[in-house]
Amino acid sequence: MNYRRSPLSVGGAPRLRGAPRPGDRLPDATVSVGGPPRRLHGLLARPGVHLLLQRDADPPPDTALGPRVTVLRLTNSPGRGLVAVRPDGHVGFRCGTADPAGLTGWLALIGAVASPPVRP
Repeated sequence: MNYRRSPLSVGGAPRLRGAPRPGDRLPDATVSVGGPPRRLHGLLARPGVHLLLQRDADPPPDTALGPRVTVLRLTNSPGRGLVAVRPDGHVGFRCGTADPAGLTGWLALIGAVASPPVRP
């Protein structure tokens, strides 16, 4: 089962290829985050939203960080993309390079951070 048609499943720009699509359950894998290899699902067992950054991805904007958001840099995953995993283990947002507005908007949509300011 997937939730690809859910309003909580959002693709940022540019599109990240080769990763689960928004709404898909994130598969388990062996990953490196600075230390010995670990199981991805074990790292995601903590409550909240998890931002999975590829090795060369720009860090998320400060507005995306909060008590319900955990950032993990996957050092064994080449690229500049990002995958945001919802608390239920499904991909909620993904993008091929930094999409700060898209990420912050998605996090606000699901209530993980305060809503971004509206520009006139």
